Amino acid sequence: MDEAVFNSLLAVDGDNVCFSYGRKREESVLNGLNIKVQRGVIYGLLGPSGCGKTTLLKCIIGRHNPKSGTIRIYGKTPGSKGFTIPGCGLGFMPQELGLYPEISAEETLTYFGRLYQMDQSLIKERISFLTTFLDIPDKKKQIKNLSGGQQRRVSFAVALIHKPPLIILDEPTVGVDPLLRKSIWNHLQNLAARDLITIVITTHYVEEARQAQVVGFMRDGHLLAEANPETLITQFNALTLEDVFLKLCLKESESLEITVNGSKEQLEMQDVWVPRKIQRTKSKSQNSNNAYTDQCKIGLLNNDFDPDVTLMKDSSWGSILRTTTDRMGALISKSFLRLKRNIPLVFFQVFVPVFQVIVFCLCVGGEPFDIPIAVVNLEEDPLGESSKFLKTIDSYVITQRNYYDLNEAYESVKKGENWGVLHIGPSFTDSLITRYIQGIEADNDTIGNSTINLYLDMTNQQLSATIFSHIIASFQTFAENALRTFKYNPLIATSPIVLGEPIYGNLVPNFTEFMAPGMILGITYMMAVGLSSMSIIIEKKEGQLDRSWVAGVKSWEVVFSIFFSLFIVMLLQVTLVLIFTFLVFNIPTLGPLIWVIIAVLLVGLEGMSYGLFISSIVNDENIAMMIAMGSFYPNLLLSGIIWPVEAMPHYLRQFSYCLPMTLVADSMRSVLSRGWTITENDIWVGYLVTLAWIFPVILISVFFFKIKK
Repeated sequence: MDEAVFNSLLAVDGDNVCFSYGRKREESVLNGLNIKVQRGVIYGLLGPSGCGKTTLLKCIIGRHNPKSGTIRIYGKTPGSKGFTIPGCGLGFMPQELGLYPEISAEETLTYFGRLYQMDQSLIKERISFLTTFLDIPDKKKQIKNLSGGQQRRVSFAVALIHKPPLIILDEPTVGVDPLLRKSIWNHLQNLAARDLITIVITTHYVEEARQAQVVGFMRDGHLLAEANPETLITQFNALTLEDVFLKLCLKESESLEITVNGSKEQLEMQDVWVPRKIQRTKSKSQNSNNAYTDQCKIGLLNNDFDPDVTLMKDSSWGSILRTTTDRMGALISKSFLRLKRNIPLVFFQVFVPVFQVIVFCLCVGGEPFDIPIAVVNLEEDPLGESSKFLKTIDSYVITQRNYYDLNEAYESVKKGENWGVLHIGPSFTDSLITRYIQGIEADNDTIGNSTINLYLDMTNQQLSATIFSHIIASFQTFAENALRTFKYNPLIATSPIVLGEPIYGNLVPNFTEFMAPGMILGITYMMAVGLSSMSIIIEKKEGQLDRSWVAGVKSWEVVFSIFFSLFIVMLLQVTLVLIFTFLVFNIPTLGPLIWVIIAVLLVGLEGMSYGLFISSIVNDENIAMMIAMGSFYPNLLLSGIIWPVEAMPHYLRQFSYCLPMTLVADSMRSVLSRGWTITENDIWVGYLVTLAWIFPVILISVFFFKIKK
């Protein structure tokens, strides 16, 4: 044990502590506050809401750093190297509940016991005692199913589970019945007297603070007084501590400095008390002080405290690794317990992406069908060539509606009833035969009369392109058949440009196959962003993450545990997505499937890291979702997933290549449609860019978590 820890009799020593919120317009909360808390006492911190009590406690436990002044705990600064505050040297009960609603009281206490590196047998022993003592009726019941008072008791038990040298309690008896409140105070007094545990407690029940050895009255960010409560009541000739506080507020403006001796008998005041800076005179001899210090050492080093808990920790690599392993195990177990108890969330995360893939494969990329067009065939002969041509049109894709007047057909398109008009003249058959016979000698009238006119509604490019391509293909089929009938070479009807066997893909391109890689990556990315950001923000908002940090958990340990648990969920998600994509909907896979799986998992990690970054800079779910959605759609549009990157302006194209999904989507498309492996044609660059997004974003997020803790 470091001897420096015992340099002072004070468990908490605050000197001229100042703290304010905000940067541009600072709101001062603590104003030159001085506080002295001796070891082995119960110190009651009293004051109205907003006076700075909770902020002061957060400075004591190391959650806030004072803007100026110093706070020392057992002679050391919270968070200093080798010091277990924050950590297992501290028990903390916040004003908010700070518990995980999905896990039981027993699991909650086990979780925090593991964070404090307690032996399993000792954890069970302490749980048995605390649940009985605090009258927690069913330790197997989930926190959310307990009453408000029972939840507060579990929160109180968490602060006591490892019996630390310093206990900080923020409103521990709110919602607790009077008999149990009395038992709690008796237990706290025993801890202070028998085990030399120091307890700092705030309470709304001012009169119950009379059971503390010392009370401190706060107002406007500073202490009005700190002394024994009975001494104050006697000195101010008051009946209650509330009366004392009222008189202190009235006397504050007089700013008189006094000297307080440590005992009731030695106090020489009448009715004046102005202790903005209290001066203490020693009431004990130096020998007595040394004896008290020795007694503290014995209490800290021997079995008065939990033997696993000390104020100074072993800084060897083996000890650090063991501590980290214990905490990581506790964090991961807690995460899986929460997932296990939150089946709707897991179901949503696993099956919603599958549903999205199903909807995508069913609705996107398929060829349009049942497209209505108006047909005006002015040729009267039902056996003419025009009728033969119309029969070659695929009725599944194009639905023909017959009209006898061209103007009426036009009006039907203007009314939105049809997507186009196909017009055939009255002498189509004769003119077409003459055109084929005369060839290049055919006159303009013959060419005009044998022409089929197509007028389209071009407001929907995809439908218009489908109609046009099918009409052209149908006419070519018709023309080839007609030439065979007249004993001519059917190749005359073909274009002089011949589309040969494709190098990659097939002659009938499928837009679904083009979009599938990008959509799979996009769905995985977005779901990972939402899951990781919301999981952390909810923990931060409800005080759960704060409580883990006070227990000594490091930022990177939180990040790793969340990544590990969510990665397991993502594995299930990705497995089902790929099964439906490639087995159910038969999206072709020409290359090694392993590189497809790796690409999807990397993009999932990329999404988780981005969600982590969002949660590190904001504390509200709505703002987080706005950031996620607001950044996702530009990313989707610029990544070449919906439309090729080659259609973008040059400056946007270069920017697109730097985005998280652009190159990896192209790499995945090459694996699926071209059969390439990662070593061919630099497709490894897509994977490299993904990694380049994951690790820096994680490091930046951990940095923000650390500075904003």
